[in-house]
Amino acid sequence: MLTQPLKVYIRIARIPLPTLIDTGVSVYVISEDLVKKFKLRIEANDGTKVASLGGKSKIKIISLIFNTLIAIQNLCITGLLYVMDGIESVVILKTNWIDYYQAGIRRSDNVMEVQVNDEKAKIGLQY
Repeated sequence: MLTQPLKVYIRIARIPLPTLIDTGVSVYVISEDLVKKFKLRIEANDGTKVASLGGKSKIKIISLIFNTLIAIQNLCITGLLYVMDGIESVVILKTNWIDYYQAGIRRSDNVMEVQVNDEKAKIGLQY
């Protein structure tokens, strides 16, 4: 089954970034060039590897960024970011936060609706 990534703007280290949200991804990923550009603090990798987006060979994780605060409009999530080489200027988010916030995706008007603390938020999506 193929998944179609959604595009949304997020903030990492208070920097807005276009991001892919992909239901087929099981980790949070950031490219090495963005880590260098924004001077994010990294930790050494313990040898972890992940399968590539195409599911072919495994890709070595260069380094890790622990407890990263990721803001998607007024939603905040924390997670472990895997820093990968060989991909250019991209952040890819797994979708566990969509379930956590019980987000509803409406493709008809390209909106994701979420409810946080009795407040509804709408997040614009691109395909």
